[in-house]
Amino acid sequence: MNTPMTSYSTLSDDALAAMSRQGDDGAFHELVLRYFGRISFIARKYSAHGYEHTDFVQEGLLGLLYAVRTYRADASGSFGGYALLVAERRFISIIRRQTARRSVPESALVAIDAMDDAVADVSQTPEEALLMRDRLQQVYRRLEQCLSKREFSVLTLYADGLSYSDIASRLGISVKSVDNALQRARKKISSFDMS
Repeated sequence: MNTPMTSYSTLSDDALAAMSRQGDDGAFHELVLRYFGRISFIARKYSAHGYEHTDFVQEGLLGLLYAVRTYRADASGSFGGYALLVAERRFISIIRRQTARRSVPESALVAIDAMDDAVADVSQTPEEALLMRDRLQQVYRRLEQCLSKREFSVLTLYADGLSYSDIASRLGISVKSVDNALQRARKKISSFDMS
């Protein structure tokens, strides 16, 4: 659903968000190029035990994808302000979860994404940003292959920033089942190569 006649760089963020929501990968790529530096800059303000800057950047990019899915132009505010707010709230959620998380052995935790450290470089080229987006898609496809349907659903909802109780409510399962599914997913992820 690309628009070859139109240069994405001339379009507004609102227009690109609407096109992205309709499945236009080129429009989303343009948004990633526009917001990657700002998301990375904001991410530098946050830290949590076990999380690197690249983890926060990737959460911010997931926030950008969520913003594309949920932004409505008729609501007050610009897409840019909304997208950066969503990204920053994801960062805050990481810190809150980290603070509230009960003691789990460090060895039981696994980074979901095994991205290169190059993602942290704010001076990243557009080609590198595109490669990073493709890598994220590969990771999601790999996760779909190795996880059960419930584990994948729980993991993606968790990545969208939902709490355990919200996930349980949405899927019609107990909070304990959510926790168990996430623990199983982490163990499975730690046992295979994401490359």
